[in-house]
Amino acid sequence: TWIIACFCLQLLLLNPLVKAQSSCGNPVTDDVNDIAKLVGNLPNDYMITLKYVPKMDSLPNHCWLHLMVPEFSRSLHNLLQKFSDISDMSDVLSNYSIINNLTRIINDLMACLAFDKNKDFVKENGHLYEEGHFIPEDFFRHFNSTIEVYKEFADTLDKSDCILPSTVETPENGKMVLI
Repeated sequence: TWIIACFCLQLLLLNPLVKAQSSCGNPVTDDVNDIAKLVGNLPNDYMITLKYVPKMDSLPNHCWLHLMVPEFSRSLHNLLQKFSDISDMSDVLSNYSIINNLTRIINDLMACLAFDKNKDFVKENGHLYEEGHFIPEDFFRHFNSTIEVYKEFADTLDKSDCILPSTVETPENGKMVLI
């Protein structure tokens, strides 16, 4: 009986299909409330690099998430590395901790988005990205907007394939809008 119980338990815990079939839950934690503290600790002229895709009517929001979440993950990882290279001070440790928590949240969002299903969509639409440099307040405003879009579409993300119409619009007057 013990051998059978251990075998069944091992199958449940180690089988990646169990995780893929289960509900993702809500990876967004209260750690997002620390963003204001982080923004207050960073210099106003500090620039954070982010490759972004402007919002377009022809690009559904759930598909926009597939393009943006990995980029936020890269930017936060780079920011985390910069703080890990600074000698220890209490503000630096606090900032590092906040950024680490935000990185965990965005990586959990990536896991929830089921990228395998839409990885070709991301590859095929690399031309939509633009390089941006944002002050902390703007970068984290965009981060929060991404979290809100995720919350709005969390229940339907795995049910919809991302297909972009063959004609892609450009933002009005050349003005780029990142939600």
